[in-house]
Amino acid sequence: MTYLVGIDLGTTNTVLAYAAHGRKGPGAIELLSIDQLVAPGEVAVHPLLPSMRYHPGADELAPGELQLPWNIPDVAGVEQVALGRLARALGAATPGRLVASAKSWLSHPGVDRMAPILPWSLDADVPKVSPVAASASYLAHLRAAWNTRFPKQPLERQQIVLTVPASFDEGARALTLEAAQQA
Repeated sequence: MTYLVGIDLGTTNTVLAYAAHGRKGPGAIELLSIDQLVAPGEVAVHPLLPSMRYHPGADELAPGELQLPWNIPDVAGVEQVALGRLARALGAATPGRLVASAKSWLSHPGVDRMAPILPWSLDADVPKVSPVAASASYLAHLRAAWNTRFPKQPLERQQIVLTVPASFDEGARALTLEAAQQA
C-alpha cells in the first residue's frame, strides 16, 4: 500500500498527515503520531513536533537520555541534540542553546542560510547549524518516526507534498527543497 503524505514544515511546529491511496470519506486522513522525547530519557507520541533543536552542554544530560526508538545521526552533524518537546522545555531554561524559527531564517536574504548561524548566540561552545540543516533535522525526525511505524512502506517511497509558504521567494523555496533532500 502506498500513501499520500503532506508535511507542514512550520516555524513553530511540524506535522505530517497521510491517507492511503484511494481511501475516501471521514477518517481517510490521519496525523502521524510522532515519537519524540518529552523529558530526558522519556519518549511519547504527539501529533505535532515542535520545530526546535536544543544543543545540550557537555555534562547536561546523562548518556542515553536522548535515545529515541531509532538510532540515526543528526543530519547537521551535532553529536548530542534534542528535538521537539524536550528541546522546547530545555530551551526555556537555557535559550542560548535553542534553535527556533529556522523556517523564518530560510527566507531571510540578509544571512547565509547555508551557514552555521543557529542558535543565534554568542556562546562559543554551543554547536551551530544552518537554517537548512535545522529544517532538515525536523524532516529527518519525521522520516525516522514514519519508517519506524511503517517499515514496509518507507517515507521516501511515498507521494509527498511539502508545504512552502506563498511568501517564500524562489531562493527560500529552493532551500526548503534542499532541506528535504538532506533529510
